[in-house]
Amino acid sequence: MMASPSRLIVRLSLFVLLHATLFSYGQEPRRSGTLRYFHFSGQPTLSLEVRQALDSQVVWDDSGQDFLNPSGVQLRFEKIDEQAAQGGRIATRYRVIAGGAPENKIFGLESWAVGKDGVFDSRDIYANTQGLLMIHRPKPEDARLKAPEDELEITAVTENAEPIRFRLSSKDGQLQIFGTLVPHPVEADDQGCRIEVRIGLPDAAAILVIVNGFPEKAKIPLVLQSEGSAASETLDTDANGHSVIAGIPYAPGKTQGVLKATAEGPNCLPSVALPWTAATHAARKTP
Repeated sequence: MMASPSRLIVRLSLFVLLHATLFSYGQEPRRSGTLRYFHFSGQPTLSLEVRQALDSQVVWDDSGQDFLNPSGVQLRFEKIDEQAAQGGRIATRYRVIAGGAPENKIFGLESWAVGKDGVFDSRDIYANTQGLLMIHRPKPEDARLKAPEDELEITAVTENAEPIRFRLSSKDGQLQIFGTLVPHPVEADDQGCRIEVRIGLPDAAAILVIVNGFPEKAKIPLVLQSEGSAASETLDTDANGHSVIAGIPYAPGKTQGVLKATAEGPNCLPSVALPWTAATHAARKTP
């Protein structure tokens, strides 16, 4: 029998716990429970627990203006450099910018990688007049865009399409700012229309397909193909030409392959491919 989906997200349970928190402070750009799913014939149905985890991730990624973030500030990550890491992987360093964040507050930073426990940075963090996050209190006139000795640096070692999510919270409890970093995105662009595949559960047991730059309030055809299995969906974009759908990339009965996702706009046809290997998932049947 196929492993219970809930076991796949034991270490993602923090997202489920945060689900209510993300909606307890006012209007969000999207409502909880509105995330759509694609489905290949023969695939198991995702559990409620998994759906809640994926929904929370999308809310996190799309977070904007609300009671604890009246200006709609979001974290932005600026690449500093890359270095070789263990196992042939790449460690990428970033500085973090929260343009518009107040300079008179002390912040704390939390981060969550897919399938891992949350990590809290114990240091006090500040923002200068440019929104650059710093580990020392900036002077009132500090308008640096880079501060090698004083800026907050994030080092990420991830696989392709793997996100890391961050929350910057003021220690007086009055402000929360969210951000999502994907160091090695799997995405494609055609005439300004962009499609991205993002890992939602460990081992790509579930994924998010994200489109941006399409016409606003439009219906966008989406075709998903995975080793002989196919699904056709229609995405409803928001006022920013943005939409998200989630699902399982594995083709039933197959142990490895490639998921291809193609979105169709009026003058664009971006397509992206995500290789997957899933022997333990594909070889087992639905309970």
